[in-house]
Amino acid sequence: MKNHEWRDGSLIQTNKKWSALKESQRTWIYEVTAKEHAAYVTEHGSLPMKKRKDEVIERVYAQVEERGIWIPYGQFDARVRNWIDRLNHKSPLFTPPKPKKPPKPKTPRVGIEEFPEDIHSEMAEKITASIRTYIQQAHRIPANKIRDGHINTAVRSFNANSKNRQTHGKLIKSSDMLIKMYHDDELLKRLVKNSHKYIMDNFTEEKVANILSDDF
Repeated sequence: MKNHEWRDGSLIQTNKKWSALKESQRTWIYEVTAKEHAAYVTEHGSLPMKKRKDEVIERVYAQVEERGIWIPYGQFDARVRNWIDRLNHKSPLFTPPKPKKPPKPKTPRVGIEEFPEDIHSEMAEKITASIRTYIQQAHRIPANKIRDGHINTAVRSFNANSKNRQTHGKLIKSSDMLIKMYHDDELLKRLVKNSHKYIMDNFTEEKVANILSDDF
């Protein structure tokens, strides 16, 4: 038969539920649990909390087996463990856990337009350095995906500085203004001027023409 097997000469139901026990059996188990719980408190002067519940559960289960009551251990353990919790909460020895401290409010993230001009200049310099490094290493203009990576790197660098958080009380988030700053004509002209000698020395004439074109 499915979900049945022979043990010690008796046919048992391996998937038997706690609710399948007779009411008198469930009541008896709860009474035994209360007695063993009281015995534990008397012996140790404390409540069986966390893993210490196992000692009480094992004592009760031994008596359940001795009485010839069959219930899968998982079903038994869950019910008796919950009953021990109830007994603990009713005990005068029980100390309610301290309430958790409320989480610290998150530092707000705002667009760079809400920061002073010196921060605008700082971010522009970070972005300029990223573009310059990319051009020198990749020998081409950064695509939009690369652009977004440069912006996010500059934002993370600023936000990671605890001094910035303390001074301004807010963090920078990626925004359209940062993208506009990235494509700022004056910034790009300055970059071309600063990189001109490197470009002329290291790029082919065709690449030089592309880099210094109106598209750039």
